[in-house]
Amino acid sequence: MKTTILILLLTSMFSISTMGQDKTDESRLTVNKATGDTTYTESVIVSSTEDITPRNAMIVINPLKFLLFYNISYFHKISDNAVVGGGFQIPTLSGLDGFGVNAEVRFYPSGNNLRGFYVAPNFSFNHLTGGDVSTSPASLGLLIGWQWFPGDQFAMGLGIGVDYYFGSVKDENENFGSYNGSAPALRFDIGYAW
Repeated sequence: MKTTILILLLTSMFSISTMGQDKTDESRLTVNKATGDTTYTESVIVSSTEDITPRNAMIVINPLKFLLFYNISYFHKISDNAVVGGGFQIPTLSGLDGFGVNAEVRFYPSGNNLRGFYVAPNFSFNHLTGGDVSTSPASLGLLIGWQWFPGDQFAMGLGIGVDYYFGSVKDENENFGSYNGSAPALRFDIGYAW
């Protein structure tokens, strides 16, 4: 089941990102006024289009994460192949307080920063408290993803990867155990780029 979902996500990610093609059917009737000769021509023109709009910055949210955290992230171009970013989040669940921060570097092998396939190592830290429990988990992760622009500045992104969590738990009633281990990561971003 997990493999099927992964294949569907990857297929949709790459099918959305293909370059656009335009097809134009054209017919032309030309009349030479001096001789009265008439020429009728039909042609089909197929052209490829690619988005080359330069973008240097992007603000995104991950609506999937709203189940647990309100979040916002900012990314900035540092070269044609690399983008750095950081984000902030706060819990949405009642009875849970705290904050979280994250940092990410996205590498775009194609040289089209903020557009197309990327590989992103990342780090996050959260400090959460609720009742008699407080935890400060951190994670190191690796994500592969795809960023595209259905509109000029409207940004969408999809990524999958893995995060390794480690950190401390202070629990007076010992309701939680260790906070160490790997977990899958799924990201769906929407936002604005300029």
